[in-house]
Parts: sequence; structure tokens; C-alpha cells
Amino acid sequence: MTGKHRIWYITAGCFLSYFLFGFIDNLKGPVLPALLADADFNYSDGGTIIFSEYTGFFAATFLAGLLSDLFGKKFTLILSGICLIFGVVGYASSSSLIFFIVFIFFIGLGLGSLELSGSNIISGVHVKNSGRYLNLLNAFYGAGSVLTPVLAGILLNSGISWRAVYRYSLMVIIPVTLYFMTMRLPREEMKYKPAEKSGFRDIIQTVSRKEVILMYIVIFAYVAAEICMATWMVEFLQRSKHISAAGSSIYFSVYFACMTAGRLLGSLFVDRIGHVKSLLIFSSMAAICLAFGIFGPQTAAFFLVLTGFCFSIIFPTATAVVTGYSSGSSGTLLGLFFAFGGLGGMTGPWLTGIMNDLLGLKWGMSVNIIFCAVIMITLIILRRIKPGTDK
Repeated sequence: MTGKHRIWYITAGCFLSYFLFGFIDNLKGPVLPALLADADFNYSDGGTIIFSEYTGFFAATFLAGLLSDLFGKKFTLILSGICLIFGVVGYASSSSLIFFIVFIFFIGLGLGSLELSGSNIISGVHVKNSGRYLNLLNAFYGAGSVLTPVLAGILLNSGISWRAVYRYSLMVIIPVTLYFMTMRLPREEMKYKPAEKSGFRDIIQTVSRKEVILMYIVIFAYVAAEICMATWMVEFLQRSKHISAAGSSIYFSVYFACMTAGRLLGSLFVDRIGHVKSLLIFSSMAAICLAFGIFGPQTAAFFLVLTGFCFSIIFPTATAVVTGYSSGSSGTLLGLFFAFGGLGGMTGPWLTGIMNDLLGLKWGMSVNIIFCAVIMITLIILRRIKPGTDK
């Protein structure tokens, strides 16, 4: 295989990793109402289960960066597939809260490792126009996310249990994991920067810079909002907007279709407009759509779907901003960045589950508006302390 063909074979593997990431990550939303009813759990229990998933996600994004620097990025990709297989089999067989918590933790480990490894590899292969390729990469996350609620909705509406839905996902996990095993990642092609190795002091100096810390806040707040939407949107549409199970699954699917379309379009303009400016524009749009969708009438629920478009470019573009700050070991730096995202994923759905029980679904979902406001304020501060950040 020539060098050029190998690069595109690796790129295809990265795209598959994010497709799998989106496919498995967003099973939880469509099946959550059925799971809660089957196990007789309340919203706080559901939030605790998702909290455990993103505890695993947090652990993976922190540790997978170190493992990728020590053993290689292919190792972490294969490890992610193994964790997903083990977690899905156990989760689909669980009957008590403690077992749900344990096995979804392993699913989170697999997802976190997938996310870090895919971004790390694609950034090393396509150093130029990183914003474009990271948005394309995340478009495959969106493709998997679009497919999941459609298939899950069809299966659930036909009377198939949520447990079987999870078991069927192995038909995707196993072949993709086998593809990972066939990938060859030559060191000379995977180096993110010439000076890949650096000391602990260099890493500390990088992650303690003001602009890096601000981007950690951005990714924390964004992932908290995105995972909250992925977890509670279907339940909110069914209970608060009185939309049927089939209809809410379609809304959820279109939400991710909008996210995918936004990332495909974003690959064309984020590098041109400027990364931070794009983030500020789209986070502002997300806050507006959330407000209309949550507090408006039933017909305004479509604004929640449009939130997917507004969210679309935030994660990959924020990743591109941080990779621009990288000096030294890219795996460790991105691992810390995604770890903050994992913390957001732990916090958002868990906090919303508690608020749902205390104040109702509308006020619980409105936590997402606060997260968007945090993103906007943080980006405004970033532009002030680093005026030329988009140039």
C-alpha cells in the first residue's frame, strides 16, 4: 500500500471510529424511556446511569492519551472496541442499578477512547486544514447518531425490547473493531509535530495557559449541553410536548441530521471565518433555539431539532483551537482536553435528571441554556485576552 493510500485507509478508519462513536453513544436517548419503565427507575436513577457512562468517558479520555503516547494510537482504538463489546453485552443483561452503572462505565471507556484516538490520528494525518477534517470527522459521528434513533425507534415500536436493541449494536461494533486491527500507523506519519516528545514541565506550561484553560471551560459546558440533549430530549418531547414515541425518535434523528449537515458545511467555512468567531456565533444561535424549543408551544419543539445545527461545529472547531495550542505530546494534551469534556458529559445529564425531578422537565432542560451562556461568556473573554486569536 502506497503512502497516499495508507493515509486514506487510516482516514477511513478514523471516520469509522466516529461513526461507531455516534452510533453507540446515542442509543441511550431513544431507549431511556423504555429502560426507566422496565426497571422502574426515576429520572435521578437515569441521570446516575448516564453519570457513570461519562465517568468512564472521563477516565478514558484522561488515560487513553497517555496510553496512545506509550503504546500507540492503534492500541487505544482496539481497546475501545473491546470495552464497547464487554460493556454492551453486560448492560443489555443487567437488571439492577449497580450493574447498569458498572457496565455502562465500560461503554463510556470505549467511547472516550474512540473520541480521543480518532481526533488525535486525524490531526496527525491532516495537519493542514485541521478545522475542515475535524468537522468532517465529526460529521461521521452525526451520521451514526442519525441512524441510531431511526433503527432504535423502528425496533422498539415493533415490540423488540431495549435489551435486544443494544445487543444488535454488536453487529456494528465487531466489524469496525476488526477494521481497526488491520490499520497500520507508521510513526513518521502519525507525528503531530516534529517535537512530539516533551517533558512534564512543558505539558504543565501548556495546559496552564489562560487560553487553554478557557477552552477547557468551553468544552466542559458544550459537552454537558450536548450529552444532556442526547439523554433527555426524547423523554422531554414525549412528556412535555406530548409527541409520540415514534415522532420523538424522528425529531431526535433529524436533530442529528442537522448536526451532520452543519459539520459538513462547517468544514467549508470555519477555517475561513475564524475558529473562535464561529464558536461564538453558533453557541449564541444554540441558546436562542433552546429557549424557543423548551418554553414555546408544541409546534416550537422543532427549534430543539435546529439546536443540532447550532451545536454542529462547536466540538470539532474547539478541538482545532486546542490543537493549535499544542506543544509537545499531542495525545496527553488532547486527552486532558477531552477529559474536561467527559466531566461535562458526567455533569450535564446528571444535573438535569435531578432538576427534572425537583422542578419538572422544562426547567431541567433549561440548564442547557445556562451551559450555552457559559460558552458565550468564555469565548468573549478569550477574544479579549487574545485579540488576534482568529487571524
